Amino acid sequence: MNIIYIDHPISDLERAEILFRGDLIIYRNVNTMQPLIEYSDNLLKHALHGLDPTSAQTSLEPEDFLEKTGKVQTVFRNGQKPKDLFFCVLEECGVDLKVSYYDHFPMRIVPFDTTHNGAHRAAIGHHRDTWGSNLSSQINWWAPLYELEAERTIAFYPYYWSHPIGNNTDTWRFEQYLEKRKLALAERRSAYPSAPSPTEIIDESGVVKVVLEPGEVLNFSSAHLHASVPNSTRKTRFSVEMRTINLYDIQSGREAPNVDNAGIEPMYQWFKGIIDRESLAEAAIDPIKNTI
Repeated sequence: MNIIYIDHPISDLERAEILFRGDLIIYRNVNTMQPLIEYSDNLLKHALHGLDPTSAQTSLEPEDFLEKTGKVQTVFRNGQKPKDLFFCVLEECGVDLKVSYYDHFPMRIVPFDTTHNGAHRAAIGHHRDTWGSNLSSQINWWAPLYELEAERTIAFYPYYWSHPIGNNTDTWRFEQYLEKRKLALAERRSAYPSAPSPTEIIDESGVVKVVLEPGEVLNFSSAHLHASVPNSTRKTRFSVEMRTINLYDIQSGREAPNVDNAGIEPMYQWFKGIIDRESLAEAAIDPIKNTI
């Protein structure tokens, strides 16, 4: 796995060729990241009454910190402006928005103390995003909002790009997750896992912790095994992320290798067009025959 640094736009085809062979891309000096960073920083500081977002959890009770940051995450989850700001980032990186589809755009928060964990506010364990979507043409975009450290960033496991690891993709089903989640909310029982996960211990000896600066954007195949680095610093990690699919990649079969995913149902319905909001399920009617 190589990390390729780029400071100019590249075509969707060139990007696919790099990512689907297992390399990572870091786009440097992405000018359109600055409005998104400023927008995010303003939202967070307003919600936190002027406190520095990266250290605010030291001044607030856990419940207060989670409530205040959760409101900002809701804005990202439901609002159009954060998405539009990031679409500008994608376009600056060379993405053809007319044939690109995305799922959602969350702000991810990783506190440095487990007492501050909560929904969407904790380190995420080892996973491949393709384990849930079953779409090997899917790619990830990830960007920090504040400075990172090696113990407060994202980690990759290059060995597993070409080597399988035991997982529960053969039994996990999205429909069951939705059904069990509804029951869990009603009956307060343990919820069905929100995504497939490994069933064996990950070898940490080859881990690569990627540190990039605010204003840079990390791009990688969703088939990469990756995880949040457990935050052992004294600052909260804030980042944004998005998953996209290029329609031509789907139609032409450009994709990452599948080394261990036993999932069978592609989740086209998770993705919608950046420009026309059309469902990928409608656009990619028959990707095998390359028809729309």
